[in-house]
Amino acid sequence: MNSIKKAILLIGSPKNKNSSSASLGGYLLKKIEEYEIEVETVHIHSEISSEVKTIKFFEKLQESDYIILAAPLYVDTLPAKVIKALNLIVKNKDKINNDLSGSKNAKSLTVIVNCGFPEAEQNKIALRVYEEFAKEADFKYLGGIAVGMGGAVSGKSLSEMGGMVNDIIQGLDQAAEDILKNKKLSTYVIEKTSNPMVSQKWLYTLIGDFSWKFQALKNGVYLKMNDRPYLKDD
Repeated sequence: MNSIKKAILLIGSPKNKNSSSASLGGYLLKKIEEYEIEVETVHIHSEISSEVKTIKFFEKLQESDYIILAAPLYVDTLPAKVIKALNLIVKNKDKINNDLSGSKNAKSLTVIVNCGFPEAEQNKIALRVYEEFAKEADFKYLGGIAVGMGGAVSGKSLSEMGGMVNDIIQGLDQAAEDILKNKKLSTYVIEKTSNPMVSQKWLYTLIGDFSWKFQALKNGVYLKMNDRPYLKDD
């Protein structure tokens, strides 16, 4: 039915299992697994924490046909650890693009980027970076998924979140079918997954602001929220 034997999910969030990246990428990977594709999940931060682990990380990539990278947006680009991992992959692309027996094994790449901003389009610069990375790594780039309001997910299971994630689920379901055919993500996928989870932007912003202040109060730094420690004196 398809040429994909193994898909690997790279989670680029330091929160690991409790992240929106893990929730979004994990849902997509489970859909792929339903088609009897071997799957594996790794967390980038731990995979490149030592030389020994990095070597094993490269071997996991070698064994895979399809790479799904799910990561958050930091300001308007990639997290530092993700950038480091991508640089390492490019430097070792000749090894990674051959399987463990030494035979050529070209990889395909799909990316999921989520941000805390209400608008999914805030992820567009990061997606361009990932596309450029794919060229440098000799991967076949099959498109990127941009998700806004990522803070609403925060490690929760999509299947338990109700109607607010219906569009995302429908988009990811179609993405799984596109991946199985090893073809570029359809317009349907891009549009569905970029739809806002909460139609009232002001409500999402209000809840996010309250949550931010609550976390600050909980951690004893509420009165320091307006501090500017790096501001230089005139």
